[in-house]
Amino acid sequence: MRRALGWLLLSLLSCSCAQSVLRRQTRGASSSKVKHSHEGWFQQKLDHLSKNVPSFWKQRYYMNDAFYKRGGPVFLFIEGSKDTNIDWITSNYTWITYAQRLGALCFLLEHRFYGQSQPTGNVNIVSLRYLSSKQALADIVYFQTEMAKEMGLRRNKWVTFGCSYGGSLAVWSRMKYPKLFAAAVGSSAPVIAKVDFFEYLEVLQQSLDTYNSGCSKAVKSASDHIVAMLKHPKHHSKLTQDFRLCKPLKIHSLMDEAYFLERLINILHRIVQYHKNETIKVQRRAVQIDDFCDMMTDNSLGSFYDRYVRFVDIMLQNENRHCLQADYLDYVMTRSNPLLDVPNTQARQWLYQACTEFGFFLTTESKTQPFSGVPLRYFLKKCSDIFGSEFTYSSLTAGVSATNMYYGGLDMKGSKIIFPSGSIDPWHAVGITKDISKSLPAVFIKGKVKHIVQMYTYKRSQIQLN
Repeated sequence: MRRALGWLLLSLLSCSCAQSVLRRQTRGASSSKVKHSHEGWFQQKLDHLSKNVPSFWKQRYYMNDAFYKRGGPVFLFIEGSKDTNIDWITSNYTWITYAQRLGALCFLLEHRFYGQSQPTGNVNIVSLRYLSSKQALADIVYFQTEMAKEMGLRRNKWVTFGCSYGGSLAVWSRMKYPKLFAAAVGSSAPVIAKVDFFEYLEVLQQSLDTYNSGCSKAVKSASDHIVAMLKHPKHHSKLTQDFRLCKPLKIHSLMDEAYFLERLINILHRIVQYHKNETIKVQRRAVQIDDFCDMMTDNSLGSFYDRYVRFVDIMLQNENRHCLQADYLDYVMTRSNPLLDVPNTQARQWLYQACTEFGFFLTTESKTQPFSGVPLRYFLKKCSDIFGSEFTYSSLTAGVSATNMYYGGLDMKGSKIIFPSGSIDPWHAVGITKDISKSLPAVFIKGKVKHIVQMYTYKRSQIQLN
């Protein structure tokens, strides 16, 4: 049946991994939960790339048919490197409100090896060979094919949605399988893999300076002071106390030093990456880029170092953490554990994908960003320390090259794909920020930091599903 969607009018925020832009509630929408939803388990193939007799495992998905009208489109939201949650398909978030308007059936599919979708029951190095974007893409195709057959949805128009890595999969699904998927929306979707993702911290600096031109300079001064203190063991006890480390700081190698610095950087980049989208509170109000920059440029709060110490302390309090884990050997031990009952196990899976096919290492190699001390060789050593000596720079560059060759990188082909992103989100540096064609539009939101908090609305895009 020929059915035109007409336009995909979606309210979006700039985001990356961990929070979906399509999960944000729409203004005026009811906050009540829909009732026609359930959790399901799909019999998925373990290895789509093998010609041997397939073995199967159970992949988790959610379905919401509350608004479905016979013949309407099917919305397939693809989760990335985190577990799924039924709230994402039962609350009136943007993609759900559009399902209501268009009479769509909704599915939410969990990625293999994340959440409860565990093909092998562990994440040891043998099992992880089944973890790749190619296998995940094949999961999506097999899920669509079998569900369409089982539920009589072969003639319906399927539209894929996703954010960050999930957005990449949504884009690649439409690009690689245009006969199965009629359109796609890939929000903040990285489409080109990059070993040294130094641009991330460059955008972070630009984002800070958008609010206050002196903010990144203050951060650089604090960072330089911390790096200088690390060179002298007599200062290590002060660093331990000031940053509330779980263990006394011991610097025996580049890895020890770089890991400590990376931990301090990560606390800040969450503020930028999830700007106005993460509930982090201080003194009963949200901490965002503007709050951070106000703190870093406030001379009454002591030195630049003192101000960054204050910021880290506030973040630890708001996250209910008693201390900051900054011991590299403990980190390696935790990430090397193949059991699924280890806290934050999913970080091992994403690191594996980074070390094999994506890279995306947030180095301090660029001179136009405020930090230092976290070079590319640190991340490469991390890969080999955790996964084995065969994980080298050569294997990684070969994997990243193969990824870009297979998916095309920034050289996007196809049609009916929308690429929303925002100037504050550092991931836009590896995404599509300009229109490729009328049927491959980019929605790139520019503006000062304080304006990037609002939900963005697509201009009408004449994308037909026929």
